[in-house]
Amino acid sequence: MKAKTAVSVFLFLGTIVILSGLTLENIDFDILIKNGKIINGTGNPWFYGDVGIRGDQIAAIGNLKDFKAKRVIDVEGLVISPGFIDMHTHCDTGLANPETRANLNYLSQGVTTVVGGNCGSGTHKVREISSLWDKQGIGNNAIHLVGFGIVRGLVLGNEDRAPSKEELEEMQSILRKAMQEGAWGMSTGLQYIPGRYASTEEIIALAKIVAEYKGIYSTHMRSEEEELVQAVEEAIRIGEESGVRTNIAHLKASGKMNWGSMFEAVKLVEAARSRGIEITADMYPYSNSSTTSLSIIFHIPKGMAPFSEIEKKIRDKDLTKEERAALAKLYTDELAKALQDESRREKIKKLTLEGDPDKVNWVAKGGWYNFTIMDAKKNTDLIGRMFCDLSEEQGREEFDIAADLFIEEKNDIVISLSTMSEQDVQHALKQPWVMVSSDGSAVPYKEFSVHPRNYGSFPRVLRKYVREEGLLSLVDGIRKMTSLPAQVLRLSDRGLLLVGYKADLVVFDPQKIRDNATFLDPHQYTSGIEYVIVNGKISIDSGEYNNSLHGKALLLSKK
Repeated sequence: MKAKTAVSVFLFLGTIVILSGLTLENIDFDILIKNGKIINGTGNPWFYGDVGIRGDQIAAIGNLKDFKAKRVIDVEGLVISPGFIDMHTHCDTGLANPETRANLNYLSQGVTTVVGGNCGSGTHKVREISSLWDKQGIGNNAIHLVGFGIVRGLVLGNEDRAPSKEELEEMQSILRKAMQEGAWGMSTGLQYIPGRYASTEEIIALAKIVAEYKGIYSTHMRSEEEELVQAVEEAIRIGEESGVRTNIAHLKASGKMNWGSMFEAVKLVEAARSRGIEITADMYPYSNSSTTSLSIIFHIPKGMAPFSEIEKKIRDKDLTKEERAALAKLYTDELAKALQDESRREKIKKLTLEGDPDKVNWVAKGGWYNFTIMDAKKNTDLIGRMFCDLSEEQGREEFDIAADLFIEEKNDIVISLSTMSEQDVQHALKQPWVMVSSDGSAVPYKEFSVHPRNYGSFPRVLRKYVREEGLLSLVDGIRKMTSLPAQVLRLSDRGLLLVGYKADLVVFDPQKIRDNATFLDPHQYTSGIEYVIVNGKISIDSGEYNNSLHGKALLLSKK
């Protein structure tokens, strides 16, 4: 008996597409997702349709009601979109850890591809880390950037000087090898050691190597505070003079005194793009950045007992978790004692305000206009308050307010290290060249306190800025999470729902999708995401993770 042939005709992107030669007696697809509201990532309006998946690819899109599949999923009332791509994460370390390799805090957001190695921290051993990811299995796809800080450190250590001609060539050689191994580009962390010691010319010299391989340069700039405008100008110059396409990482205007400077930063990028410089940005959708214990702002002078000895013991890699926790508690207790001693308190105050050349100086680099109290067990009335405002109200120095709070509550006081205005956040987010990102990591569930962006960045945009506030349309919000980062990366087979593209998909309820993670309770998974498909295989099924590892290391093609 001759097999009956099915023919499907449908309109897609203005073109009539005919699929034929598939037999109804046989299975046509591995997965058939039916009756969805398709938002394909282009920014075009949604349309109703079905998606057929065969292997790891999208095999058909349109009216597929007469086709058969091993698994048929009816998603009436739900959105089908490309899987989300996070342009800025630090997931590379967690993906290498068996405990966090599933990267569930990202999968649960609908993120199917993460970019790691950011802020100058990515290893140069690209083949090694990619092989490890593929060998042990990972939850979502991973792209890797080489860290400029790592490369510079291999040649110059943490020395504050310019490289010699030979040293610069050695750095270029290390970077070139990493690019040949499949790195997608280079990242910098120019507020961190050793990146902050590098001149613009030194970075340009390395960025030219990245340009040779058609990679991307992603920069945590020299300033996100009072010198934001100058930092953006440097990023533009690096892109223009090296020829590399450039991305500004976690774009923000941090510190109360700097609020409003985002508008000038945006104008600079717009002007650069108008004259042909390919520069973009990513940002996380929160007005507060990393959260941490208040203790991080206090700088202890070298030689002050007993801190040097405690720090030396903490650096021992063979410590158990219990031993490390005990030492951390001892450090906290001793810091509280030191802040109660008038002589030692004054020495700590002086170094905290002036800065330590060997550390990141949170107070010295931006004053007290950044810090917001995010949690307090005893002084709950201070939650959400900034130290600069408390100082004005109380007529006391910020340091003394912070020191006294630490003496009283120790690590029960949690602060945000950067505070942005909501107006600046919204102005940046609505720019067509700005992508959604998280600046988070693959984290163990409820093991330690983290920023809610680790669990909620992508659903937060769809909940807050699309559904509730209408800053973005749903199709544009999804574009910023899918085709825009794919375009910036030159990721040619993901980020869109197109026939022949890799089957990375997310299915969600646009009325129910919600970020549940908060600053006080961050380890909360997203609501409203029903299915996440990675490389053609289901990872989140009816809202539940099925313990699968379908991700792959993605390497930049050298063709």
